[in-house]
Amino acid sequence: GRLAMMAIIGMFFQDGLTGSAWGDWSVYTASPLRAFESELGVQDPIGFWDPLGLATDGNVQTFNRRRTIEFKHGRVSMLACMGYITPEYTKFPGFLSPSQ
Repeated sequence: GRLAMMAIIGMFFQDGLTGSAWGDWSVYTASPLRAFESELGVQDPIGFWDPLGLATDGNVQTFNRRRTIEFKHGRVSMLACMGYITPEYTKFPGFLSPSQ
C-alpha cells in the first residue's frame, strides 16, 4: 500500500522532470550530477546515486575529497569490526587477572 503510493509519487516526480514516467533520463541534461556519470562505481540503471544531494553543486574537487574520506572511513570500520569479532575466536592462554 504505502510502497505503491511512494512509487506513484516517484513516477509523478520523474514525469515532471523528464516528461516520461518510465525512466528516460537522457532528456534531462540540466543536472550538475551528470558531471559524475563516468566515475568508478556508477552503475545502470540508477547511474550516479546521491540521495542527500551532497554533490548537487557539481564540484569535482569536493566530490574527490568525499570519496577519499568514504574509503578511509570504510577501512576504519572494517578494522573495528575485526577488533570486535576476533576476540570471540582467539583466546590467549592464562588468567585475566595477575593475582590469580
